[in-house]
Amino acid sequence: MPKSSVISLSLLVLLVGGASLGLVACANNPAGDASSESETPAAQGYGAHESLTIIPASQSAGSASDQRAQAFYLLMQAELAGQRGKVAEAGKLYLRAAELSRDPQTAERAVKIALLAHDTTTSNQALALWVKLEPQNSARWPMEVLAAVRQQNDALALKIITQNLPPQTPARKEGYQQLLTLLIHEGSSILPLLHQVAQTHTQDAEAWFALAQAAINFKEWDTARAALRKTIHLEPTRKDAYLLLADSYFSQKDTAAGVDVLRDMVQQFPKDQRLRMTYARALHEAGRTQEARDLLSNMLQKSPNDQDLRYAVALMALESGDFSTAERELKILHRNKERATTAAYYLGRLSEQRGQIDAALRWYRQTLGGAKNGTHNGEFATEALLRMAHIEMSAGRTQEAQNHLAQARSLSPTDEERVRFYLIETQLLRQSERVQDAYNIIQQALNEVPGEPDLLYSRALLGEQLGLFEQSEADLRAILAQDPKNPEALNALGFTLAERNTKLDEAYTLISTSLQLDPKSAATMDSMGWVLFRQGKLIEAENYLRQAFALNQDAEIAGHLAEVLVAQQRRDEARKLLDDALKRDPQDKYLLKLDARLRAETPLQP
Repeated sequence: MPKSSVISLSLLVLLVGGASLGLVACANNPAGDASSESETPAAQGYGAHESLTIIPASQSAGSASDQRAQAFYLLMQAELAGQRGKVAEAGKLYLRAAELSRDPQTAERAVKIALLAHDTTTSNQALALWVKLEPQNSARWPMEVLAAVRQQNDALALKIITQNLPPQTPARKEGYQQLLTLLIHEGSSILPLLHQVAQTHTQDAEAWFALAQAAINFKEWDTARAALRKTIHLEPTRKDAYLLLADSYFSQKDTAAGVDVLRDMVQQFPKDQRLRMTYARALHEAGRTQEARDLLSNMLQKSPNDQDLRYAVALMALESGDFSTAERELKILHRNKERATTAAYYLGRLSEQRGQIDAALRWYRQTLGGAKNGTHNGEFATEALLRMAHIEMSAGRTQEAQNHLAQARSLSPTDEERVRFYLIETQLLRQSERVQDAYNIIQQALNEVPGEPDLLYSRALLGEQLGLFEQSEADLRAILAQDPKNPEALNALGFTLAERNTKLDEAYTLISTSLQLDPKSAATMDSMGWVLFRQGKLIEAENYLRQAFALNQDAEIAGHLAEVLVAQQRRDEARKLLDDALKRDPQDKYLLKLDARLRAETPLQP
């Protein structure tokens, strides 16, 4: 199905919901058999490009049963039109069916679909019919407001709202939310109407809150905050208004103002423990960590059995480097069966930070031990295995590290997670200069998840290192076949071709496209400099390489720039650049090889 049809049908289902309203009423009539006989031809005869002829009500003829049969036929046509994304046509068909059947539910559906299609004429006609058929329906008024807004008649919209808002608070709140759900898609032009509603009902906190929600949606921060403060003034115990006000500041990175709102909220609700914890976290993120820790510690003294609070105290101490406090609280949590796995994981992290590697491994194994008892947290189990793999790899125990990663993959429920662990294992092997082993792991991963872009990219880089140029090029082209605008793959393929000094025009095009997509990428600037060097355009090459080097003093970029300088007979500049680069990366193989060539005074040419 074309994308546009899927979208239209999804919106249709969201707006009208369920099966056809009115079908049941029609199916239960005495002419049910006759109408069912016309169902199949109608369904089969309506083609994707066929235009329907809708007979006006004034031209309908026949008995009541004939009109019911025709209404049923129109309902079937309307359903098919909706399924094919012809929403406006579906609305007209529902309206015609409602006129024939005199069914208020079908009229209601016609209204909703016509509004969805922005068909003002049909929606107005359907609304008038619905009012006539079901004058007392209390659910209709938000749609009448939407119709008035579509006609740019805010005065009428305000009148409808004022006449129909329920007087009781819960129902009135629900009414405002229904109204907001319908109007929000009309854009910021609804704000003046909502402001008029609030000004007309100045003592109605719900009116001000609805205005605030809409203003935040359109990033009208000043309007939103003024409306929220008015809401809080009218209802000082309104927590959702406080939280929305604080979030409005946090959204604009005004952390201090957001924290102040939360402080006022804590004073207003002194017994709300969860709120105090939220306030403490906000203090911590605002850099006021000691205040946050003091607040949590005082809370814990008053509520020593609150495990969530103890957990927050432990984590904040761990983040702050107060290992003794973190260890004390985590060990208390570890005695709690439900918290044992989580506490063991963080005790492992704490031991790692202290340099106590054997202790860290013991705690991590306890994290895994929960799996045998059915109490483990999957996230912490896999993360513990990753930490163990890192420790084992750092100690040179590669096989043990790989075993841990394989176990982590076995605990992973999704391909995405398994791919993540394969890539981590590959990275660890590359760091140990076991490039062939890393390549073999990626091959295994691609057997499990064929065509996965990140795996293909990793294999391409490894293949380049192993001299498997054709495979590397094929993998990068496979990524671009899936995503032609992937800047990393475009750059990698362009650089690969330039490095091999082949297809330089294509390499230039690929890298240029990547640079357009990601113009601040130092790696792509380096690639552009390198392909220009290969093409003999030394001045342009130097310009790009200097831009790249200004962003990232990477060893490879430094080496490329040095080669370009040498090619321009500026050996002294190249020598100084290379010496400085070797001070930063004394073991880099590329720089060492280039240094040897320079010392041998071997001329370098594009």
